[in-house]
Amino acid sequence: MPLIEVTIYEDRLDETTQGELVARLTDAAASVFGEGIREHTWVVLRGVPRERWGIAGKTGG
Repeated sequence: MPLIEVTIYEDRLDETTQGELVARLTDAAASVFGEGIREHTWVVLRGVPRERWGIAGKTGG
């Protein structure tokens, strides 16, 4: 079973982007492993506030 985990700024996730991201990542897994893997593919989206994300020694906020 593929498990795809995505960590992203939480403000980039809404009902539209969440659904599209899950669908496209599942499509990508199926294109590599074959359609039989689709029903076994899990996608986890983790939204992190920008102020809790560090990049180059600074917060993303």
